[in-house]
Amino acid sequence: MNKIVVIKIGSSLVTDSNDFIDKDFIRSISSQIRNLIEKGYEVIVVSSGAIAHGMKSWGIREKPEEIDKLQALSAVGQIGLINAYQDEFRIHGLLAAQVLMSHSDLKDEERSKNIQTSLKNIFNLGAIPIINENDSVSTEEIQYGDNDQLSGEVASLINANYLIILTDQDGVYKEDPKKNLDSKLIKTINLKEIDRYDIKFGKPGEFGRGGMETKLIAAKNFLKEGNQAWIANGKRADIVLNILEGKDEGTKISLVN
Repeated sequence: MNKIVVIKIGSSLVTDSNDFIDKDFIRSISSQIRNLIEKGYEVIVVSSGAIAHGMKSWGIREKPEEIDKLQALSAVGQIGLINAYQDEFRIHGLLAAQVLMSHSDLKDEERSKNIQTSLKNIFNLGAIPIINENDSVSTEEIQYGDNDQLSGEVASLINANYLIILTDQDGVYKEDPKKNLDSKLIKTINLKEIDRYDIKFGKPGEFGRGGMETKLIAAKNFLKEGNQAWIANGKRADIVLNILEGKDEGTKISLVN
């Protein structure tokens, strides 16, 4: 049985200040996924960025608070986001399959089984599932959801072996390194002893709804004996490959007594 890797990609990685989509990042992650498949892994991508891309498409600088506007932004942005993945995937001989889902889907037993079957069929067809929250029609996702926790829920549902949460930071720091340059990177975190690390969680990113705290919650929801999770910098070259080869990258999250 192939090992399954769930890669969660944050909004700050797929968008940049000069272009609607950061094509260099999409190209890098596509190359790594091609490499993983050649090594016998099955890969699922949980990607944020639809609302952020919608904002840039319309030239909106500040994220609206109104749910109806966020839904419209997501609907527009999702097209550009999935097209960017599809274009780069094709260069590497891959095919992207868009999957939109909500947290409520994963709470319902029948729908959860349908998701498992759908993802298995996508694998069998040789495609890569690109999962995003169904923001364009679900008010629940925009109000309460985030793709960090969705990635953990999906990884748990399909019994993935690895959950790699990619962000624009090198891992988990004691304080926000953008505000405190002396903040120390924490290389390993045991979630059973989370309080002893004295982490000061900052606010979520400009475009995303999650933050470092939600990433740790996602890891906690996924972790059990025999699987592994990391939080790492998606902009570092070959970051996913390096992690799975056992190199010292990011913050490794464990759940041990």
